[in-house]
Amino acid sequence: MSAIDLSYLERLYKGDHARIGAWVEIFLEEIPLRMEEMAQCVQRGDPAGLAALAHELKPQAYYLGAPRMLEVLQRVGERTRCDASTPCHEEVGELHAACAEVAAELRAIFNP
Repeated sequence: MSAIDLSYLERLYKGDHARIGAWVEIFLEEIPLRMEEMAQCVQRGDPAGLAALAHELKPQAYYLGAPRMLEVLQRVGERTRCDASTPCHEEVGELHAACAEVAAELRAIFNP
C-alpha cells in the first residue's frame, strides 16, 4: 500500500511534472528540518511550538495524499490543545516514521 497519492498535486499543477518535482524537492529538503524542530519542541516542553509546526505541515501532508502523516499531525495538534502537559514523544516518533515512508516513496518516484 502506498503512503502517498499525488493526484492532488497533479490537479493543482495541471500535470506539470517539472513543477510537481520542484515542490517535492522542497518538501524533501525541508522535512528533516521540521522533524528536528518538532523533536526539539518535545525536548524543551514547548507544546505551542509543536502545535504550530504540526499545523504548518498539515497542508503538505494533504497535498501529498499522505493519510498516515496527516492523521498523526492531527493527533499532535489535538493532543497539544487538550493536554499540553503531556509530551508527544510517541506521536513525534510516529510522524518521523510516516515522513520517512513518504520521503522514500517520493525519492523512488522522482529520483529513480
